[in-house]
Amino acid sequence: MNKTYIMLKDTPVLEIEDYCCRILDYEHLPISLRYREVNFDDVMHGWTENRTMNIGKTNAKKLLAGFRISQSNPYLIARLFHFASLTDCYWLKESGENLTWKQMNLFRNPLEKAVSATALMGVNGSFRELVQKVHTPELTVQGMAAKAWIRESDGLYLYKVGKKEIAASKILDALNIPHVSYLEAEEADLRQIADQEHIDRIYFSGEKIVKCKIISTEEKAIVSWEDFQIYCSYHDINEYDYIRQSDPAAYYQMQAVDYILGNEDRHGANFGFFMDNQTGSLLGFYPLMDHDHAFSTDKNIPSQTSELEESLQEAAFNAIRSVNIELSNVLEMEKPEEITDAEWAATVERTKDLYIRQQLIHENR
Repeated sequence: MNKTYIMLKDTPVLEIEDYCCRILDYEHLPISLRYREVNFDDVMHGWTENRTMNIGKTNAKKLLAGFRISQSNPYLIARLFHFASLTDCYWLKESGENLTWKQMNLFRNPLEKAVSATALMGVNGSFRELVQKVHTPELTVQGMAAKAWIRESDGLYLYKVGKKEIAASKILDALNIPHVSYLEAEEADLRQIADQEHIDRIYFSGEKIVKCKIISTEEKAIVSWEDFQIYCSYHDINEYDYIRQSDPAAYYQMQAVDYILGNEDRHGANFGFFMDNQTGSLLGFYPLMDHDHAFSTDKNIPSQTSELEESLQEAAFNAIRSVNIELSNVLEMEKPEEITDAEWAATVERTKDLYIRQQLIHENR
């Protein structure tokens, strides 16, 4: 087996040879691999799998067909692009490959619009002949919704199908809680990658194409909660104690917000930390994002962010003891046009529920 390296920009941080791993720069390893006994299985069945597109993702099969890659093994196509991602500056390189970070850098290199059109709107395309020169993050983007990265004059934007993101942004604006802001994409921008028929197909289905600006940079990566949990398991750290000590406001705000929004999909891959690429150290929580599965009217949604076995309501009631949120701002809002009357009524009911609980806590102090 040839030597393979996990790279952080142009610095090799882990060497793999004959199915054995050798740490080259411990402090700058991906956090889920940051322990002394790291092994080949951890890399191949942990780190790389979390950087490979889910085969069930919307338009995934069309992407794989365009590259003529087996639909049963999306790992192969991610390997073609060296597992490069826009969440961080890690990538995979084999010995003998004459490649540099400048060549692999998705933050700066042009992206392939044809690939973006397939990922976002399902436009059929053939990319096999482009493999050696295409820069695309689409094959390492996580989640199930249709999405694609598009470069605009002021930077990179993630485009996705999901109008509820706009409604969630309006509510989070009112609550004055840090979040990734979504806007509706302009048709003029969409026409640069797809024809009007494919654009109209999204809108005729009752959806919208929305966009948000990238939050990671070449200096600051994002680290998922589930990767941090792996790190904690190796170092006998309670991850909940850690976040309650390091960034409690963000943690408790998230629990309150998920209840207000009726968010059924806050899992370990869509919240987490910023990481300083220069030092390898974790910073605070990154802004809240991924609300396209919010506004459930179900009254008993389980929390996925609490240490306890409890509902979103119970987690929010506990969280509101530790953080103050201007809930009245939501109660004074008009209904966002992107959600139904029933979804808005449930949101208002949950907000009132939490507001009453907050007032009782303040009165008893």
